[in-house]
Amino acid sequence: MLFKLGFKNLRRDKFINLLIILQMTVVFLITISMVSTIVSRFQYYEPFKKQLNSNGIFCCFRNALDPETGDARLKPTERLHELLENDQEIIASYSPWLYCGDEKINFTSYDDEFIEMYKPEIESGKWFDLNVNESSAVPIVISQNPYGFKVGDKIKINIFSDKDDDILETEVIGILKEGTKVIGFSTSENGKYDCRNAFANYNYGVEQIPIFLLRQKDLENKPIMIQMNGPAFITYSSNTANEVIESNNEIIRKMGVLNITSLDEIKNNSIDYIFSQIYTLFPILICVLILTLVGAVSVSALSTKRQLKNYAVYYICGLKWRQCAGVNFFSALISISLSFGLSIVSVAMVKSIGLLGNTVIQFGVWQILSCIMIMTIYIILSVVLPISIIGKNTPNQVLKSN
Repeated sequence: MLFKLGFKNLRRDKFINLLIILQMTVVFLITISMVSTIVSRFQYYEPFKKQLNSNGIFCCFRNALDPETGDARLKPTERLHELLENDQEIIASYSPWLYCGDEKINFTSYDDEFIEMYKPEIESGKWFDLNVNESSAVPIVISQNPYGFKVGDKIKINIFSDKDDDILETEVIGILKEGTKVIGFSTSENGKYDCRNAFANYNYGVEQIPIFLLRQKDLENKPIMIQMNGPAFITYSSNTANEVIESNNEIIRKMGVLNITSLDEIKNNSIDYIFSQIYTLFPILICVLILTLVGAVSVSALSTKRQLKNYAVYYICGLKWRQCAGVNFFSALISISLSFGLSIVSVAMVKSIGLLGNTVIQFGVWQILSCIMIMTIYIILSVVLPISIIGKNTPNQVLKSN
């Protein structure tokens, strides 16, 4: 019954409630935009959180060679473990020596840890599943390409070797979304390296060369030459002396690297990058919340004043003042729910026509929680305010004054 009365109250004050719905829709849209901006910065820190809280280095190999023999056929991590002292974990990316006929294609393979840490956006198909053996063919994830390769296609890839018939049988399991980030090194504009430098934007429309991603473990025990190439994390035990790490860094430099940065520095720079945006947006978020509170108080007070006569009638008919406040609660719940739904539809529509393609605006868990917080504040005020107004008056006083 209270719900029906709340709905009737909304219909009586159509203009005011329409303003409330539009006002709260704008508040939700602003909140979603700001939270999306903050979340977008965290999403490139979270995959490497464990490594960044460890003792070690982040580096980017550039066609690494064995520092003792000068051989390019550096067995992934095995040889590096032999060369370094006291290292605990090495996670790296590689360039397998593969080619596909006359087609121009870049090949990159990742250690399982990288594959598990981060999943790029997939347009069709799926990302690698470390717990499933796909088939006898090696699974690959590819970018957009001019050759018509699609999910499910079997592709024969040539192996650089003395034998012309060395072939790697592969099967496409997924196609990357255009413009997604993949694990790969990006240069620093200001000389400071942070978590963003472990990623590279891949856009076939810009690069004009497709990329094929493989799981490094699938290439083991195959006659494929592989070079460490791209970002790598090398961690040590917490009690490893700085002298040992620096000695290892000298070995790594001889192999060929673009940079070597301690994980502490990467972590601190990453946190500075993330919170610089939060410090900028937090005052705006506070202002939005204040505007929400002021708007809720003002509109709820106005609505309550206009509904006092109705509340008095409800009281005479048997409702208590608190139940009258419950009527306002359902009115507020309906209007705020409509606002929330309208904001979701607005984001979905704008995203569907591509206007959000170059933005970070998304609708996820943190955005929903932020909107729920605003909804809760608004509904609480909508319940408390009527009680404070009508609770000081008797039905006779209300009816006489109206």
